[in-house]
Amino acid sequence: MRNRRTRWYRSLALRLLFIFWALLSVTAASGYLLAVWNKPKAELKPLEPDIYQTLQPLLSDALTFQSLQPGRLIAGDYRVAAQLSVEGSEKLLMDEMLRVSHGSTLLRMLGQTSPQQIPLDERLLMGPFELDGNKILVTKPLGIDEQVNREQLERESTRARLLTLLVGSGLLAVLLGIWLIRPIRRMILAMREVADGSATPELKRLPKRGDEIGELARALSQGAVDLATSRDAQRRLLSDVSHELRSPMARMQVALDLADCNEDDPNWQQLSRDTERLSVIIERILSLSRLENGLVELNHENLDSGELVQQLIGDMCYQNPEVSGRLIQQNGDWPIIDTDSELLRLVLENIVRNALHYTDDNVELSYDDYGERCRIRIRDHGPGVDESTLEKLFVPFYRGDPARHHKAGVGLGLALSHRAAAVLGGELKASNHSEGGLEVVLDLPKSQPEPNT
Repeated sequence: MRNRRTRWYRSLALRLLFIFWALLSVTAASGYLLAVWNKPKAELKPLEPDIYQTLQPLLSDALTFQSLQPGRLIAGDYRVAAQLSVEGSEKLLMDEMLRVSHGSTLLRMLGQTSPQQIPLDERLLMGPFELDGNKILVTKPLGIDEQVNREQLERESTRARLLTLLVGSGLLAVLLGIWLIRPIRRMILAMREVADGSATPELKRLPKRGDEIGELARALSQGAVDLATSRDAQRRLLSDVSHELRSPMARMQVALDLADCNEDDPNWQQLSRDTERLSVIIERILSLSRLENGLVELNHENLDSGELVQQLIGDMCYQNPEVSGRLIQQNGDWPIIDTDSELLRLVLENIVRNALHYTDDNVELSYDDYGERCRIRIRDHGPGVDESTLEKLFVPFYRGDPARHHKAGVGLGLALSHRAAAVLGGELKASNHSEGGLEVVLDLPKSQPEPNT
């Protein structure tokens, strides 16, 4: 696969920055527009009679009227806001602050034919008052009621802005989450497929992306191929080596049996034990290789699982009288299972031998019936294993907790059982029992579909 580096303009970080900026801008603009839209517009109203009666006597004198300049106090809190004269070099004068913030409103008021009033920030704008063609506008502070109403309107406007920001930020989080989480979730599923042995995980269009996610997807795809190739090569190596060693080991065993040696000789005894042990290892490797490559054909039969366990215990006690009395089978009606008896015996025998291998105490075999499925439990009374070791017990050549290594082992028994259980359509799990010791549970279907022909 061609190694493609992510160009800066296709960078995920740059895309995220742009998307975040764009959505944040849209959110802020939406909040502003909504606040403006919800803000009640100030409307012109006829001037209240009491205000007109208060100001009219003060504005009836022509000389006084012409002398009024913007910013001048008339009476109390009344202040001139603008003046429009028919004579003079400057016919239009406005209060500088009001001109900057509300110049259009002042011009609008001066164009009225009769006195009006309109809220203007924290003051009330009134006018025009006219005398001999000259006009003025007057302001006064808002009353208490008017201020309360205005504060209420501002609070409503603020709530509208906050609501818009909350909705917008929520939308931003959802969009970014969908855009980021979907490809990451897809790669998590692909990694699980790789862990299960797949060389072609489903990545859909992710490898075609030009950003960091696409680069990661391409690396994952290539890693899956490399891992599958390495795994297949390892399996072939083990299988080939085992096949090559099988015949020489058989000849060595025959030669030992025919050799004219004293069977009490410790050297001959050690050589015999090593030869037998190597033969067992080779056979287990070959069995594991056949299971992993799907070379085992199932022979279905209605099997009494309790009878199978009883025969297994009897055979193991006959082979090794030292374990007699240590293997305990739970009484009861063990389920009838449609399965391969030889393969099921292989699973149970390896688990039981492993339990006997790591403890000198009793090993208990029991079952649980779950309708269409059943669980066979094998529990020892040994020291158990730490939690970090549990998930590695079924890895080939893993020998478990060093605290349990009081006897030799090769680490193939549980791996072989785990693969055989999968071939039977079941599942093998290990856990520490609440009362001590290690418990291995074999979950099996009571019936299996016939193999395709």
